[in-house]
Amino acid sequence: MWAAGLPKENTGIAAYRVVEAIAAENLKLGLTIIVDAVNPVEEARQMWRDLADRFQVPVCFIECLCSDDQIHKTRLEKRVRNIAGMPEITWEQVQERKADYEEWLDVRLRLDTAADAPDVLIARAMDYLQAV
Repeated sequence: MWAAGLPKENTGIAAYRVVEAIAAENLKLGLTIIVDAVNPVEEARQMWRDLADRFQVPVCFIECLCSDDQIHKTRLEKRVRNIAGMPEITWEQVQERKADYEEWLDVRLRLDTAADAPDVLIARAMDYLQAV
């Protein structure tokens, strides 16, 4: 969206709406979808609940977090996305965004990437999803 001229500061929930439209098209086809998004605010989470209700499918939330700030910071500083026109996110920006992160009210699986290895996290996520 920002590459098409929409100012970056205006893409927030609009980006979620674009993904919602794509997800809805896939649900119309009877496909299972996975949306990988931060969902930092209730408005975004409610959008996924509403979409699931509209198509009468279950919605499962998995919240991934890194409980160790030093590990989180190191991972962030080593990450290179190479998205043209989009600067890498700084640790300071991550800290600023924490203030806007709304508490989850949903039942969800919480995965701590600082506490477990990726294969353990994947196994826990698969077990959680298969239980639905």
